[in-house]
This record gives sequence, C-alpha cells and structure tokens, in this order.
Amino acid sequence: MKSATRFYTAFSGIFLLLQGISTLAFRLFPALDDAFPALLSITQMVPIHSTLHILTGLAALLVLVRGGERGAFWFAAAFGAFYTALALFGMITHHPTILRLQPFDHPFHLLLGVWGLSVTGLHLYRSQSKKAASL
Repeated sequence: MKSATRFYTAFSGIFLLLQGISTLAFRLFPALDDAFPALLSITQMVPIHSTLHILTGLAALLVLVRGGERGAFWFAAAFGAFYTALALFGMITHHPTILRLQPFDHPFHLLLGVWGLSVTGLHLYRSQSKKAASL
C-alpha cells in the first residue's frame, strides 16, 4: 500500500475484527475458553467491547474497499481521535466505562490513536506540499 492512511485503516480493520471475533467466540463458547483460558483472562473482554471491535473492524474494511483514499483519511482521523480521547479518558479517570477497559488497554488505545492522527497529519502535510509545488 502506498498510502499511510490506507495501511492504517487496513491494519486497524483486520486487527479489530480478528480480536473482536476471537474474544466474542471465547465468551459465547466456554469450551474455547476452557481450551485456551489465557485469552479472556488477559484481555477480560466483555461482549459489548468485542462487538464494538467487530463493528469497527468491519467499518474500516468497508471504508478501505469502497471509500478510497478520502474514506481512509477520514477513518484514520476519526478513529485516531476517538482512540486517543478514550486512552486519555482512561488514564486520567481510571474509569472502566461500559466497555470494562483495563489499565493495559489505555497505552494500546493511545498508540493506535496517535498513529491514526499522525498518518492524517502526514497526509495533510503531503497534500499541502503538492499544492505549493504546483503553484
């Protein structure tokens, strides 16, 4: 992929979809959790959190396929802002929210959020540089 925003959207979509499906499956089918109890004991994911990851992952992949560069830019900007805000909220308040966030979730959210904001900033910088060069 030649675009950082498209790579970010693809990575986020695939990761969130896989993570959401696996943790929801382990919640819905106790035999899976019995076979590999580390997944839920480490993540402590609840169904609403897993479902949110699945829906966000599907949205990212849909944007990737149908939204083009513009869609990937807006996904990276919106998701990056949301995840950065969620991380800061969790770090400041220590409130688990309805998603039952754990302390280890916040650095991950911050990393993925700042990455999304960074690729959108890079995209804007490159767009402005191209405009300035063409004048």
